[in-house]
Amino acid sequence: MQTTAGGANTGNSPPAATLALPQHGAQSTNRSASSSPPSAVTPSASSRAAAPATPNDMPAPAGAGANATSVDEAASTVHVKFLPVLRGDEQQKDAQIKNEADFGRAVDETAKEYGLNPNVFRAQLQVESGAFTQGYQKAMHAEGDLDRASSNNTSIGIGQISRMFLDGREWSDGGPGNKRVGSQVVTTAQYENSPTIQLRMAASNLAQRVADGGGLKQGLSYYVSGNANPNNPSGASYIQKINAALKDPAVMTPGR
Repeated sequence: MQTTAGGANTGNSPPAATLALPQHGAQSTNRSASSSPPSAVTPSASSRAAAPATPNDMPAPAGAGANATSVDEAASTVHVKFLPVLRGDEQQKDAQIKNEADFGRAVDETAKEYGLNPNVFRAQLQVESGAFTQGYQKAMHAEGDLDRASSNNTSIGIGQISRMFLDGREWSDGGPGNKRVGSQVVTTAQYENSPTIQLRMAASNLAQRVADGGGLKQGLSYYVSGNANPNNPSGASYIQKINAALKDPAVMTPGR
C-alpha cells in the first residue's frame, strides 16, 4: 500500500500533524493495478505547528477502546496522526524486537504514534499476513496478490504493502511517504529488512485512508479494496475477519 515521491529522509522529521476526521460520507473508489489512491489533503504550515487541541482531535480518554472487541467499538478512539516513516531510529527500534512479545509491544507503540487503536491494528496485521500466529519474522516476507506479479506489484510484508508504493514508483504519491508525512521514498530493501519500517508503513497507510474516507471502517475498507464504502463485499469481509481476530487471544496477548 505505500510511500512517496520526494527526497530521502534527512533525519529532520517534520512535526506530527493530527487531522480531525472529515464529516463527509465514504468515498467509493475502486483500486486496480492502474488506479490511483484518493486525493491527499496536505496540512498547511500552520496546521503542522503546535496548536490548541479541538474537541475532534483531543486524544481519547485513557483506556478508551483498550478492550475493544469490534471495529465499531474502536472507531471513536481513532484520532489519526501523520508521521514520517523514516526517522533515523529504525535500526535502534529493530534491535529491540527480538521475540513475539517485543513485536506485540512495537505494534501497540506504532498504533498509538499514528493515532490508531492498538487492538484493531493488531487484528488488521493478523488478517493481512498472519503476523501473530505465524510469527512476525515470517510475516515480514509474506507475499500476496500474486496475480499482479507480471507488473511487479505483488503485496509484501506484515501490512501487505503494494510494491508500487516502494522505490518511488507509480503510486508513491498516495502512500505513507507523501507530503503529509515528510515526502520520503522508502526502498524495497529498507522495507523488507525492517519490522519498524513495515509497521510504520502499514500504520501510515491506514491513518491516511481513515482520514480520507471519514472513519475507521471506511479506512479499513479502502486499505483492502480501494473502495471506501465498508459495505462493498471485499471491505465487509475484511472487517468481519478483523472482528474475529480482535477476539483471538493469540493476537491480543503477546507483549501485554
